[in-house]
Amino acid sequence: MVNTSFETLPRHMQMEILSRVPLKFLMKFMCVSKKWASIIRGEEFREDYLFQSMKRPRVLFVIDHREYLPIKPEAFFHSVYQEDQPLLLSGKQRMRTFETPLVQVFQPIRGLICQQGYGKIVICNPGLKKFRSLPQIKVHKGAPMRTFFGYDEDKDVFKVLCITWLRNGKRSEVSKEYLVYTMGSDEESSSWRLITCEHDHAPVTEGLFKGGVLYYGAKSNNGKSVVMSFNVNSEDFSVIELEVEISLYWRLVNYKGDIALMNNIEDSLYHSREFEMWVRNEVTGNWDRTSIKISHWNGTFDGKTFYFKGTIGTKELAFAPDYWFGEQHFVSYYDTETKNLRRFDIEGMVDQDDFVRTFFDHVDSTWLI
Repeated sequence: MVNTSFETLPRHMQMEILSRVPLKFLMKFMCVSKKWASIIRGEEFREDYLFQSMKRPRVLFVIDHREYLPIKPEAFFHSVYQEDQPLLLSGKQRMRTFETPLVQVFQPIRGLICQQGYGKIVICNPGLKKFRSLPQIKVHKGAPMRTFFGYDEDKDVFKVLCITWLRNGKRSEVSKEYLVYTMGSDEESSSWRLITCEHDHAPVTEGLFKGGVLYYGAKSNNGKSVVMSFNVNSEDFSVIELEVEISLYWRLVNYKGDIALMNNIEDSLYHSREFEMWVRNEVTGNWDRTSIKISHWNGTFDGKTFYFKGTIGTKELAFAPDYWFGEQHFVSYYDTETKNLRRFDIEGMVDQDDFVRTFFDHVDSTWLI
């Protein structure tokens, strides 16, 4: 019998084995040898690991307490596998952080989260419990600041778009600065770059990243509601016209591969069991009004107000509340074809009054390792 050890295996087989190892053990494996550390930190392994992780996506909860203002720099991350009931209790990851107040949290992209505090922006890998603080942005006291997060696949880098408001001296005129920060796999320090935008606008909604493009609802300089798109690769802005007026209560979601707008106030699921959204047809460019009715949305949801969070990889619609008041946490999935409505209880969440951001299709990643 041939005695085969891990070290004698071909490199591609070593990578295949390591790509199936949970993140918390990868960190330990890096201490075994320089060769193992080199493999795990490599770009090829990072892509292989991401590919494997996409087969078992997670639901990620980002929790903070909104009892007092200003918001405290304490947050709790909790994630579990989202695919089916037995897996929800496995693969649990938890992390508490005091990096920065969670004024804004952008959707996870390739395992990373971008969180914005009061002038401070941090990139986080919750699975690895790793952080990278970006250079501080000087913002006038009380001035608004909006942050968006995207990934440039061609250059294999992440980019953070930050829009700040400036007052010109003592005059009431307000100007904006559009800044971009590029983050690659190395730890070399970068800096914010000033870019130009020919379409004056003010962001209104949180953003949605899809297919290399950032989308967010905004108001143009004449007060008209639009959706702005920002190509992460070319760093070009463009305007998508709207047929409806939006406010900060609206959100952009992924609806079956298309971008959609919905009103959080009017289209939550409580008693009505029905919600509407405006879905953009990417072929024609038109916005179509779409109504979703879930006839058997009933008492099993304990009278909670749920919000549509987007379409997950299984093509189901995902729903979750924004607030919990010391009760059992759960999410639900709805299949528009079979009309099947699934409820999943989440164990081990913080048992107190919380503001909860829920993100689906989050994946494990070796970025920042």
